[in-house]
Amino acid sequence: MPEHVGDPALDRLGRLREKASALPPLASGLRSLAATAVYAVKTAARRSKMRRDMLTLSDDQLRDVGLSRDAALREAERIAWRGDWT
Repeated sequence: MPEHVGDPALDRLGRLREKASALPPLASGLRSLAATAVYAVKTAARRSKMRRDMLTLSDDQLRDVGLSRDAALREAERIAWRGDWT
């Protein structure tokens, strides 16, 4: 019979190794979550800039893209995190 059978220190070490084996998938998941959050923030910033840029367009340019000045103003004032998407 091996000497380490029933040794609490070695049992604890075995449990720690099992827990440590779960860390790579956890780290990968956290990286994925962080990447998704960064993507969401960048997308929101890009959309916000596009809305502000609409205000610099002339009435003729807005008409070319199918918007009125009032629609462009409403779009530029929209609060992204409120979810008032229509």
